[in-house]
Order: sequence, then C-alpha cells, then structure tokens
Amino acid sequence: MKQACHYASRLASDSLDRPLSLWERIRLKLHLSMCGNCQNCDNNLKLMRQINELMRINDYGHSRLSEQQLKYLHQALDADKTA
Repeated sequence: MKQACHYASRLASDSLDRPLSLWERIRLKLHLSMCGNCQNCDNNLKLMRQINELMRINDYGHSRLSEQQLKYLHQALDADKTA
C-alpha cells in the first residue's frame, strides 16, 4: 500500500470517530478524488458503521433490523466470504 493510501485510509477511519481538521478533510477528499481503491475503502467503512448501528441491540433486546433483514445481511456477508 502506498504511503498516501495508508494515510488516507487512516483518515477515513478516523473520520468515523472524530471530526477531521480542515487540512485533514482537504487531504482526504483530494486523495479520494484520485484513488478508486481508497474510495472503495471509505465507502466500505461507512457501510460497516451503518450496519453496526442498525444491528445494535436496543434496551428492549431487539435490533433495529427485522428478522428478514438480518437474515439477508448474514447471507450477503457469508456470500462475500466465499467470493
């Protein structure tokens, strides 16, 4: 992995946990505009965060997803492992 890609993936990950500085946002956006692999990484990180939030169990012991949605998600993840 190129050093620029390593830094960009780190910023993409950090952006899920904290606000990036202006300079960090500029560097990340610039890199993402030129690097399809890092764009995919950024999109996958955001998707995993959304899935995690949806699967989180609430105070009543239920996730925000229906049983059918959970089943579909598990099947999709299992299919991705074998691909």
